[in-house]
Amino acid sequence: MTRKSLPISMGLLLSSVAIESSAILPPKYLEIESFKLCLGTQEINTASFLCMPSGKPDACPEMSWKQLKALTGKDAIPDCPANTASTAEKSVE
Repeated sequence: MTRKSLPISMGLLLSSVAIESSAILPPKYLEIESFKLCLGTQEINTASFLCMPSGKPDACPEMSWKQLKALTGKDAIPDCPANTASTAEKSVE
């Protein structure tokens, strides 16, 4: 009886681990209205990453800028290098 219950117990254990690990939440900045108008992009090799410009872009709503600046810890967006244009400015070019 013990041999039969072991595989079932292991199956339940593994399925509960799989369920919990798939519950990853999206980044908080995605909840902020018009966030794309406020952020810049940094190119590293062939990848593009969002970054926080040092000043608020003209197209960025004030409330969105304040919410993005208030993000902390893992939710905070890294600062852009000094020579990075905002995403909104790049889309106009």
